[in-house]
Amino acid sequence: MGVTQTGGIILRKASPARTAACTYYSPSPPVDSVLQEQLAGPATRASTGILDLSMPLTPDDEKFLKKVFNNLKPDEPLRPGDARYEPVYDRPDCVDPVAKVFRKIQLSDGESTIFFSGFRGSGKTTELNRLRAHLESRGYFVLYADAIQYVNSALPIAISDLLIALAGAFSDALGENGMDIAGENYWTRLVHWLTKTDVELKEITAKLDADPVKAGASLKLELKSTPSFRQRLADALSDRIGSLRDDVAAFFEDGYKAIQRKRPGTQVVFIFDSLEQIRGSLLNENSVSRSVELLFTNHQSMLSIPYLHMVYTVPPWLKFLLNGVDMEVIPAVRTWHNDEARTRCEEGIAALVDLLQKRLGADGDLRLLGPNHAAAIQQLILVSGGHFRDLLRLFREIILLIDQLPASPKIIDRAIVEVRSSFLPIAVDDAVWLDRFMRERSSPIPTGTDQDISRLTRFLDSHIVLNLRNGEDWYDIHPLVRDEVSRIAAAHNADIQP
Repeated sequence: MGVTQTGGIILRKASPARTAACTYYSPSPPVDSVLQEQLAGPATRASTGILDLSMPLTPDDEKFLKKVFNNLKPDEPLRPGDARYEPVYDRPDCVDPVAKVFRKIQLSDGESTIFFSGFRGSGKTTELNRLRAHLESRGYFVLYADAIQYVNSALPIAISDLLIALAGAFSDALGENGMDIAGENYWTRLVHWLTKTDVELKEITAKLDADPVKAGASLKLELKSTPSFRQRLADALSDRIGSLRDDVAAFFEDGYKAIQRKRPGTQVVFIFDSLEQIRGSLLNENSVSRSVELLFTNHQSMLSIPYLHMVYTVPPWLKFLLNGVDMEVIPAVRTWHNDEARTRCEEGIAALVDLLQKRLGADGDLRLLGPNHAAAIQQLILVSGGHFRDLLRLFREIILLIDQLPASPKIIDRAIVEVRSSFLPIAVDDAVWLDRFMRERSSPIPTGTDQDISRLTRFLDSHIVLNLRNGEDWYDIHPLVRDEVSRIAAAHNADIQP
Protein backbone atom coordinates (compact mmCIF):
# COMPACT_ATOMS: atom_id res chain seq x y z
CA MET A 1 0.00 0.00 0.00
CA GLY A 2 1.59 3.29 -1.08
CA VAL A 3 1.78 6.30 1.19
CA THR A 4 2.14 9.94 0.19
CA GLN A 5 1.99 13.11 2.23
CA THR A 6 0.23 16.32 1.17
CA GLY A 7 -0.06 19.41 3.32
CA GLY A 8 0.69 17.47 6.51
CA ILE A 9 -2.07 14.92 5.85
CA ILE A 10 -1.17 11.31 5.08
CA LEU A 11 -2.90 9.75 2.09
CA ARG A 12 -2.96 5.99 1.74
CA LYS A 13 -3.43 4.52 -1.71
CA ALA A 14 -5.58 1.40 -1.47
CA SER A 15 -4.37 -1.73 -3.22
CA PRO A 16 -6.50 -2.93 -6.17
CA ALA A 17 -7.90 -5.79 -4.11
CA ARG A 18 -9.20 -3.44 -1.43
CA THR A 19 -10.17 -0.36 -3.41
CA ALA A 20 -13.83 -1.35 -3.80
CA ALA A 21 -14.37 -2.10 -0.12
CA CYS A 22 -12.40 0.59 1.65
CA THR A 23 -12.17 4.34 1.84
CA TYR A 24 -9.22 6.61 2.50
CA TYR A 25 -8.51 10.06 3.79
CA SER A 26 -9.06 13.24 1.84
CA PRO A 27 -6.57 16.12 2.05
CA SER A 28 -9.36 18.71 1.87
CA PRO A 29 -12.18 19.44 4.33
CA PRO A 30 -14.55 16.43 4.12
CA VAL A 31 -17.66 18.47 3.50
CA ASP A 32 -20.16 17.21 0.95
CA SER A 33 -21.35 19.30 -1.98
CA VAL A 34 -24.58 20.38 -0.28
CA LEU A 35 -22.67 21.57 2.77
CA GLN A 36 -20.30 23.52 0.55
CA GLU A 37 -23.29 25.49 -0.73
CA GLN A 38 -24.71 25.93 2.78
CA LEU A 39 -21.44 27.31 4.04
CA ALA A 40 -21.64 29.88 1.25
CA GLY A 41 -18.08 31.06 0.98
CA PRO A 42 -17.29 32.87 4.23
CA ALA A 43 -17.71 29.77 6.38
CA THR A 44 -15.10 27.89 4.36
CA ARG A 45 -12.76 30.78 5.04
CA ALA A 46 -10.76 29.99 1.94
CA SER A 47 -11.26 33.40 0.37
CA THR A 48 -11.97 35.72 3.28
CA GLY A 49 -8.70 37.57 3.05
CA ILE A 50 -8.39 37.58 6.86
CA LEU A 51 -4.84 38.03 8.05
CA ASP A 52 -3.26 35.27 10.11
CA LEU A 53 -3.45 36.69 13.63
CA SER A 54 -2.20 33.51 15.34
CA MET A 55 0.33 33.86 18.16
CA PRO A 56 2.37 31.20 20.03
CA LEU A 57 0.58 29.75 23.06
CA THR A 58 1.18 31.48 26.38
CA PRO A 59 0.62 29.92 29.85
CA ASP A 60 -2.69 31.77 29.99
CA ASP A 61 -3.64 30.31 26.59
CA GLU A 62 -2.84 26.82 27.86
CA LYS A 63 -5.02 27.41 30.91
CA PHE A 64 -7.87 28.58 28.69
CA LEU A 65 -7.54 25.61 26.34
CA LYS A 66 -7.47 23.12 29.22
CA LYS A 67 -10.63 24.58 30.71
CA VAL A 68 -12.47 24.53 27.39
CA PHE A 69 -11.20 21.04 26.58
CA ASN A 70 -12.68 19.71 29.82
CA ASN A 71 -15.93 21.62 29.24
CA LEU A 72 -16.31 19.70 25.98
CA LYS A 73 -16.20 16.12 27.28
CA PRO A 74 -18.46 14.28 24.81
CA ASP A 75 -19.29 11.37 27.13
CA GLU A 76 -20.00 13.37 30.28
CA PRO A 77 -23.69 13.45 31.29
CA LEU A 78 -24.66 16.81 32.77
CA ARG A 79 -26.39 17.12 36.10
CA PRO A 80 -29.37 19.42 36.63
CA GLY A 81 -28.20 22.95 37.28
CA ASP A 82 -24.96 22.56 35.30
CA ALA A 83 -24.25 25.93 33.69
CA ARG A 84 -23.17 24.15 30.49
CA TYR A 85 -26.64 22.71 29.84
CA GLU A 86 -28.55 24.19 26.93
CA PRO A 87 -32.24 23.18 26.54
CA VAL A 88 -32.06 22.64 22.79
CA TYR A 89 -35.47 20.90 22.68
CA ASP A 90 -37.25 23.57 24.69
CA ARG A 91 -37.95 25.69 21.63
CA PRO A 92 -41.13 26.55 19.70
CA ASP A 93 -40.22 24.37 16.72
CA CYS A 94 -39.34 21.30 18.83
CA VAL A 95 -41.12 18.63 20.86
CA ASP A 96 -39.35 18.15 24.19
CA PRO A 97 -39.11 14.36 24.75
CA VAL A 98 -38.58 14.79 28.50
CA ALA A 99 -41.69 16.95 28.78
CA LYS A 100 -43.68 14.24 27.00
CA VAL A 101 -42.42 11.51 29.33
CA PHE A 102 -43.30 13.65 32.34
CA ARG A 103 -46.82 14.24 31.02
CA LYS A 104 -47.32 10.52 30.46
CA ILE A 105 -46.38 9.86 34.07
CA GLN A 106 -48.41 12.79 35.35
CA LEU A 107 -51.55 11.72 33.51
CA SER A 108 -51.25 8.00 34.33
CA ASP A 109 -53.18 6.60 37.25
CA GLY A 110 -50.45 5.44 39.64
CA GLU A 111 -48.47 3.23 37.25
CA SER A 112 -47.15 3.27 33.69
CA THR A 113 -44.54 1.69 31.42
CA ILE A 114 -42.53 4.07 29.25
CA PHE A 115 -39.84 3.32 26.68
CA PHE A 116 -37.28 6.09 26.24
CA SER A 117 -34.46 6.05 23.74
CA GLY A 118 -31.63 8.08 22.36
CA PHE A 119 -28.87 7.41 19.90
CA ARG A 120 -25.35 7.18 21.27
CA GLY A 121 -24.10 10.67 22.00
CA SER A 122 -27.56 12.21 21.82
CA GLY A 123 -27.52 13.37 25.45
CA LYS A 124 -29.91 10.67 26.69
CA THR A 125 -28.47 10.36 30.19
CA THR A 126 -28.33 14.15 30.57
CA GLU A 127 -32.02 14.30 29.63
CA LEU A 128 -32.82 11.46 32.06
CA ASN A 129 -31.11 13.47 34.79
CA ARG A 130 -33.33 16.40 33.87
CA LEU A 131 -36.41 14.16 33.98
CA ARG A 132 -35.45 12.87 37.41
CA ALA A 133 -34.94 16.36 38.80
CA HIS A 134 -38.24 17.54 37.31
CA LEU A 135 -40.13 14.60 38.84
CA GLU A 136 -38.52 15.03 42.26
CA SER A 137 -39.34 18.73 42.28
CA ARG A 138 -42.98 17.75 41.91
CA GLY A 139 -42.99 15.27 44.75
CA TYR A 140 -42.32 11.96 43.01
CA PHE A 141 -39.99 9.43 44.64
CA VAL A 142 -37.51 8.53 41.89
CA LEU A 143 -35.12 5.58 41.88
CA TYR A 144 -32.45 5.12 39.23
CA ALA A 145 -30.33 2.13 38.17
CA ASP A 146 -27.85 1.42 35.39
CA ALA A 147 -28.72 -1.91 33.73
CA ILE A 148 -25.10 -2.54 32.73
CA GLN A 149 -24.24 -2.95 36.42
CA TYR A 150 -26.47 -6.04 36.45
CA VAL A 151 -26.29 -7.68 33.02
CA ASN A 152 -23.46 -8.42 30.62
CA SER A 153 -23.96 -6.16 27.59
CA ALA A 154 -21.93 -8.49 25.37
CA LEU A 155 -24.24 -11.52 25.77
CA PRO A 156 -27.80 -12.38 24.73
CA ILE A 157 -30.38 -11.55 27.40
CA ALA A 158 -33.33 -13.70 28.51
CA ILE A 159 -36.46 -12.51 30.25
CA SER A 160 -35.32 -14.23 33.46
CA ASP A 161 -32.08 -12.21 33.33
CA LEU A 162 -34.01 -8.97 33.00
CA LEU A 163 -36.57 -9.74 35.72
CA ILE A 164 -33.82 -10.64 38.19
CA ALA A 165 -31.78 -7.56 37.21
CA LEU A 166 -34.83 -5.30 37.62
CA ALA A 167 -35.67 -6.56 41.10
CA GLY A 168 -32.03 -6.58 42.19
CA ALA A 169 -31.45 -3.04 40.93
CA PHE A 170 -34.66 -1.85 42.60
CA SER A 171 -33.51 -3.47 45.85
CA ASP A 172 -30.09 -1.84 45.69
CA ALA A 173 -31.64 1.56 44.93
CA LEU A 174 -33.97 1.20 47.91
CA GLY A 175 -31.01 0.37 50.14
CA GLU A 176 -29.15 3.45 48.95
CA ASN A 177 -32.19 5.50 49.98
CA GLY A 178 -32.43 3.94 53.44
CA MET A 179 -35.49 1.81 52.69
CA ASP A 180 -35.68 -1.53 54.50
CA ILE A 181 -37.86 -4.47 53.40
CA ALA A 182 -38.04 -6.74 56.45
CA GLY A 183 -34.24 -6.76 56.67
CA GLU A 184 -33.88 -8.69 53.42
CA ASN A 185 -32.66 -7.47 50.03
CA TYR A 186 -33.74 -9.05 46.77
CA TRP A 187 -30.56 -11.08 46.29
CA THR A 188 -31.06 -12.89 49.58
CA ARG A 189 -34.73 -13.31 48.77
CA LEU A 190 -33.85 -14.82 45.38
CA VAL A 191 -31.60 -17.40 47.05
CA HIS A 192 -34.48 -18.40 49.33
CA TRP A 193 -36.82 -18.61 46.34
CA LEU A 194 -34.38 -20.77 44.38
CA THR A 195 -33.88 -23.21 47.25
CA LYS A 196 -37.64 -23.80 47.39
CA THR A 197 -37.78 -24.96 43.78
CA ASP A 198 -36.81 -28.33 42.33
CA VAL A 199 -33.58 -30.31 42.25
CA GLU A 200 -32.01 -28.62 39.20
CA LEU A 201 -32.11 -25.21 40.86
CA LYS A 202 -30.85 -26.65 44.13
CA GLU A 203 -27.83 -27.97 42.27
CA ILE A 204 -27.11 -24.42 41.16
CA THR A 205 -27.57 -22.88 44.59
CA ALA A 206 -25.49 -25.62 46.20
CA LYS A 207 -22.46 -23.97 44.64
CA LEU A 208 -23.16 -20.78 46.55
CA ASP A 209 -22.18 -20.02 50.11
CA ALA A 210 -24.48 -21.57 52.73
CA ASP A 211 -25.06 -18.16 54.39
CA PRO A 212 -28.08 -16.66 52.53
CA VAL A 213 -26.73 -13.10 52.72
CA LYS A 214 -23.33 -14.09 51.36
CA ALA A 215 -25.03 -16.38 48.85
CA GLY A 216 -27.10 -13.46 47.60
CA ALA A 217 -23.99 -11.33 47.07
CA SER A 218 -22.31 -14.22 45.26
CA LEU A 219 -25.37 -14.75 43.09
CA LYS A 220 -25.36 -11.10 42.03
CA LEU A 221 -21.69 -11.32 41.06
CA GLU A 222 -22.06 -14.64 39.23
CA LEU A 223 -24.97 -13.40 37.14
CA LYS A 224 -22.92 -10.47 35.85
CA SER A 225 -19.49 -12.04 35.49
CA THR A 226 -19.97 -15.77 34.74
CA PRO A 227 -21.78 -16.45 31.45
CA SER A 228 -22.01 -20.21 32.03
CA PHE A 229 -23.72 -19.75 35.41
CA ARG A 230 -26.10 -17.19 33.96
CA GLN A 231 -26.98 -19.56 31.12
CA ARG A 232 -27.59 -22.52 33.45
CA LEU A 233 -29.84 -20.38 35.61
CA ALA A 234 -31.74 -19.10 32.56
CA ASP A 235 -32.19 -22.68 31.32
CA ALA A 236 -33.43 -23.83 34.71
CA LEU A 237 -35.94 -20.97 34.88
CA SER A 238 -37.14 -21.19 31.27
CA ASP A 239 -40.36 -23.01 32.22
CA ARG A 240 -40.82 -21.13 35.49
CA ILE A 241 -40.96 -17.58 34.16
CA GLY A 242 -44.49 -17.03 35.46
CA SER A 243 -43.47 -18.04 38.97
CA LEU A 244 -40.36 -15.84 38.81
CA ARG A 245 -42.42 -12.91 37.54
CA ASP A 246 -44.86 -13.34 40.45
CA ASP A 247 -42.03 -13.32 42.98
CA VAL A 248 -40.45 -10.25 41.37
CA ALA A 249 -43.80 -8.43 41.36
CA ALA A 250 -44.30 -9.34 45.04
CA PHE A 251 -40.88 -7.88 45.87
CA PHE A 252 -41.69 -4.65 44.03
CA GLU A 253 -44.97 -4.46 45.96
CA ASP A 254 -43.12 -4.90 49.26
CA GLY A 255 -40.71 -2.15 48.19
CA TYR A 256 -43.57 0.14 47.28
CA LYS A 257 -45.15 -0.43 50.69
CA ALA A 258 -41.83 0.37 52.40
CA ILE A 259 -41.73 3.68 50.52
CA GLN A 260 -45.32 4.45 51.50
CA ARG A 261 -44.54 3.90 55.16
CA LYS A 262 -42.00 6.71 54.98
CA ARG A 263 -43.69 8.87 52.35
CA PRO A 264 -47.43 8.17 52.33
CA GLY A 265 -49.24 8.91 49.08
CA THR A 266 -46.04 9.37 47.06
CA GLN A 267 -45.95 8.07 43.51
CA VAL A 268 -42.85 6.04 42.65
CA VAL A 269 -40.81 6.19 39.43
CA PHE A 270 -38.08 3.67 38.63
CA ILE A 271 -35.69 4.62 35.79
CA PHE A 272 -33.83 1.59 34.41
CA ASP A 273 -31.14 3.02 32.17
CA SER A 274 -28.72 1.62 29.57
CA LEU A 275 -30.66 -1.36 28.19
CA GLU A 276 -29.85 0.05 24.76
CA GLN A 277 -26.19 -0.77 25.40
CA ILE A 278 -26.85 -4.51 25.14
CA ARG A 279 -25.46 -4.95 21.66
CA GLY A 280 -22.85 -7.74 21.69
CA SER A 281 -19.66 -7.80 19.66
CA LEU A 282 -18.83 -8.36 15.99
CA LEU A 283 -18.92 -12.11 16.66
CA ASN A 284 -22.40 -12.28 18.22
CA GLU A 285 -24.18 -9.00 17.46
CA ASN A 286 -26.94 -10.78 15.52
CA SER A 287 -27.81 -13.16 18.37
CA VAL A 288 -27.65 -10.39 20.97
CA SER A 289 -29.86 -8.05 18.94
CA ARG A 290 -32.27 -10.90 18.32
CA SER A 291 -32.50 -11.65 22.06
CA VAL A 292 -33.35 -8.01 22.80
CA GLU A 293 -35.96 -8.02 20.05
CA LEU A 294 -37.59 -11.19 21.44
CA LEU A 295 -37.49 -9.74 24.93
CA PHE A 296 -39.70 -6.83 23.96
CA THR A 297 -41.76 -8.71 21.38
CA ASN A 298 -42.73 -11.69 23.56
CA HIS A 299 -42.50 -10.35 27.12
CA GLN A 300 -43.42 -6.68 26.96
CA SER A 301 -46.33 -7.17 29.37
CA MET A 302 -43.96 -8.53 32.03
CA LEU A 303 -42.15 -5.21 32.11
CA SER A 304 -45.18 -3.46 33.62
CA ILE A 305 -44.80 -3.38 37.39
CA PRO A 306 -47.86 -2.75 39.61
CA TYR A 307 -47.84 0.50 41.61
CA LEU A 308 -44.78 1.91 39.79
CA HIS A 309 -44.04 4.17 36.84
CA MET A 310 -41.33 2.26 34.95
CA VAL A 311 -39.05 4.14 32.53
CA TYR A 312 -36.85 1.88 30.41
CA THR A 313 -34.16 3.13 28.05
CA VAL A 314 -34.22 0.84 25.02
CA PRO A 315 -32.44 0.54 21.65
CA PRO A 316 -33.83 3.06 19.14
CA TRP A 317 -34.05 0.41 16.42
CA LEU A 318 -36.87 -1.31 18.37
CA LYS A 319 -39.13 1.42 17.05
CA PHE A 320 -38.83 -0.06 13.56
CA LEU A 321 -39.52 -3.64 14.66
CA LEU A 322 -42.39 -3.23 17.14
CA ASN A 323 -45.23 -1.72 15.21
CA GLY A 324 -47.27 0.66 17.31
CA VAL A 325 -44.87 0.69 20.27
CA ASP A 326 -45.08 3.94 22.22
CA MET A 327 -41.50 5.18 22.47
CA GLU A 328 -39.96 8.59 23.02
CA VAL A 329 -36.75 8.97 21.03
CA ILE A 330 -34.30 11.86 21.32
CA PRO A 331 -33.47 12.94 17.75
CA ALA A 332 -30.39 14.72 16.50
CA VAL A 333 -30.76 18.49 16.35
CA ARG A 334 -31.99 19.32 12.85
CA THR A 335 -29.58 21.61 11.00
CA TRP A 336 -31.08 21.03 7.54
CA HIS A 337 -34.57 20.52 6.17
CA ASN A 338 -35.96 17.37 4.60
CA ASP A 339 -36.05 18.80 1.10
CA GLU A 340 -34.07 17.91 -1.99
CA ALA A 341 -31.49 20.64 -1.44
CA ARG A 342 -31.19 20.02 2.32
CA THR A 343 -31.63 23.75 2.96
CA ARG A 344 -30.34 25.07 6.27
CA CYS A 345 -32.50 24.89 9.38
CA GLU A 346 -31.62 28.14 11.11
CA GLU A 347 -33.47 27.29 14.34
CA GLY A 348 -31.41 24.15 14.92
CA ILE A 349 -28.16 25.90 14.06
CA ALA A 350 -29.01 28.70 16.51
CA ALA A 351 -29.70 26.16 19.27
CA LEU A 352 -26.27 24.58 18.81
CA VAL A 353 -24.59 27.99 18.69
CA ASP A 354 -26.12 28.68 22.12
CA LEU A 355 -24.91 25.29 23.36
CA LEU A 356 -21.36 25.99 22.21
CA GLN A 357 -21.28 29.44 23.79
CA LYS A 358 -21.99 27.86 27.17
CA ARG A 359 -19.18 25.35 26.65
CA LEU A 360 -16.62 27.83 25.35
CA GLY A 361 -17.32 30.55 27.89
CA ALA A 362 -17.45 34.34 27.52
CA ASP A 363 -15.59 35.36 24.34
CA GLY A 364 -14.20 31.81 24.14
CA ASP A 365 -15.33 31.49 20.52
CA LEU A 366 -13.43 34.61 19.52
CA ARG A 367 -10.32 33.56 21.39
CA LEU A 368 -10.34 30.02 20.01
CA LEU A 369 -11.42 30.68 16.42
CA GLY A 370 -10.52 34.31 15.77
CA PRO A 371 -12.42 37.16 14.07
CA ASN A 372 -14.23 34.76 11.75
CA HIS A 373 -15.50 32.64 14.67
CA ALA A 374 -19.19 32.85 13.73
CA ALA A 375 -18.58 31.37 10.28
CA ALA A 376 -16.22 28.72 11.66
CA ILE A 377 -18.77 27.65 14.29
CA GLN A 378 -21.46 27.29 11.64
CA GLN A 379 -19.10 25.21 9.50
CA LEU A 380 -18.46 22.84 12.41
CA ILE A 381 -22.15 22.64 13.34
CA LEU A 382 -23.12 21.72 9.80
CA VAL A 383 -20.52 18.96 9.44
CA SER A 384 -21.46 17.55 12.88
CA GLY A 385 -24.90 16.58 11.60
CA GLY A 386 -26.49 18.14 14.68
CA HIS A 387 -25.05 15.31 16.77
CA PHE A 388 -23.87 16.52 20.20
CA ARG A 389 -20.99 14.11 20.60
CA ASP A 390 -19.54 14.75 17.15
CA LEU A 391 -19.84 18.51 17.60
CA LEU A 392 -17.95 18.39 20.90
CA ARG A 393 -15.37 16.02 19.41
CA LEU A 394 -14.69 18.47 16.58
CA PHE A 395 -13.88 21.25 19.01
CA ARG A 396 -11.75 19.00 21.21
CA GLU A 397 -9.84 17.90 18.12
CA ILE A 398 -9.12 21.53 17.27
CA ILE A 399 -7.71 22.06 20.76
CA LEU A 400 -5.56 18.92 20.48
CA LEU A 401 -4.09 20.07 17.15
CA ILE A 402 -3.67 23.74 17.94
CA ASP A 403 -0.23 25.26 18.56
CA GLN A 404 -1.26 28.91 18.49
CA LEU A 405 -4.35 31.05 18.97
CA PRO A 406 -6.63 31.58 17.24
CA ALA A 407 -6.93 28.30 15.34
CA SER A 408 -6.10 28.62 11.66
CA PRO A 409 -8.43 27.39 8.88
CA LYS A 410 -5.94 24.57 8.27
CA ILE A 411 -6.31 23.35 11.88
CA ILE A 412 -10.10 23.40 11.58
CA ASP A 413 -9.92 21.43 8.34
CA ARG A 414 -7.56 18.89 9.91
CA ALA A 415 -9.90 18.46 12.88
CA ILE A 416 -12.76 17.70 10.51
CA VAL A 417 -10.61 15.12 8.70
CA GLU A 418 -9.70 13.48 12.03
CA VAL A 419 -13.31 13.12 13.16
CA ARG A 420 -14.39 11.97 9.72
CA SER A 421 -11.77 9.20 9.80
CA SER A 422 -13.55 7.57 12.75
CA PHE A 423 -16.45 6.71 10.41
CA LEU A 424 -14.20 5.03 7.84
CA PRO A 425 -13.72 2.71 6.03
CA ILE A 426 -17.17 1.97 4.61
CA ALA A 427 -17.59 -1.39 2.88
CA VAL A 428 -19.20 -1.56 -0.56
CA ASP A 429 -22.34 -3.39 0.60
CA ASP A 430 -22.83 -0.87 3.37
CA ALA A 431 -22.30 2.06 1.00
CA VAL A 432 -24.88 0.72 -1.44
CA TRP A 433 -27.39 0.29 1.41
CA LEU A 434 -26.65 3.76 2.76
CA ASP A 435 -26.81 5.38 -0.67
CA ARG A 436 -30.31 3.99 -1.31
CA PHE A 437 -31.40 5.06 2.12
CA MET A 438 -29.81 8.53 1.74
CA ARG A 439 -31.92 9.17 -1.34
CA GLU A 440 -35.17 7.90 0.22
CA ARG A 441 -34.67 9.19 3.81
CA SER A 442 -37.38 6.82 4.99
CA SER A 443 -37.45 3.84 7.37
CA PRO A 444 -33.95 2.36 7.61
CA ILE A 445 -35.21 -1.26 7.48
CA PRO A 446 -36.26 -2.44 4.03
CA THR A 447 -36.75 -5.98 5.40
CA GLY A 448 -36.89 -7.57 8.83
CA THR A 449 -33.90 -9.83 8.26
CA ASP A 450 -31.22 -10.28 10.90
CA GLN A 451 -28.72 -8.72 8.48
CA ASP A 452 -30.78 -5.54 8.11
CA ILE A 453 -31.36 -5.31 11.87
CA SER A 454 -27.66 -5.80 12.55
CA ARG A 455 -26.71 -3.19 9.95
CA LEU A 456 -29.22 -0.70 11.33
CA THR A 457 -28.02 -1.27 14.89
CA ARG A 458 -24.45 -0.64 13.84
CA PHE A 459 -25.23 2.51 11.85
CA LEU A 460 -27.45 4.02 14.55
CA ASP A 461 -24.85 3.26 17.21
CA SER A 462 -22.11 4.86 15.14
CA HIS A 463 -24.54 7.66 14.11
CA ILE A 464 -23.74 7.24 10.44
CA VAL A 465 -27.54 7.15 10.23
CA LEU A 466 -29.18 10.10 11.99
CA ASN A 467 -32.74 10.36 13.24
CA LEU A 468 -34.26 13.82 12.71
CA ARG A 469 -37.70 15.27 13.26
CA ASN A 470 -39.88 18.08 12.04
CA GLY A 471 -43.43 16.99 12.77
CA GLU A 472 -42.55 13.43 11.80
CA ASP A 473 -39.44 11.30 12.02
CA TRP A 474 -37.09 11.05 9.07
CA TYR A 475 -33.55 9.83 8.61
CA ASP A 476 -30.46 10.87 6.76
CA ILE A 477 -26.78 10.05 6.45
CA HIS A 478 -24.17 11.90 8.45
CA PRO A 479 -22.79 14.87 6.44
CA LEU A 480 -19.21 13.72 7.01
CA VAL A 481 -19.72 10.57 4.93
CA ARG A 482 -22.35 11.50 2.34
CA ASP A 483 -19.93 12.10 -0.52
CA GLU A 484 -17.89 9.00 0.32
CA VAL A 485 -21.02 6.85 0.36
CA SER A 486 -22.11 8.27 -3.00
CA ARG A 487 -18.65 7.73 -4.48
CA ILE A 488 -18.40 4.08 -3.43
CA ALA A 489 -21.98 3.31 -4.47
CA ALA A 490 -21.51 4.97 -7.86
CA ALA A 491 -18.32 3.02 -8.52
CA HIS A 492 -20.06 -0.21 -7.53
CA ASN A 493 -23.08 0.49 -9.75
CA ALA A 494 -20.79 1.31 -12.67
CA ASP A 495 -18.98 -2.01 -12.23
CA ILE A 496 -22.19 -4.04 -12.39
CA GLN A 497 -23.63 -2.24 -15.42
CA PRO A 498 -23.81 -4.61 -18.42
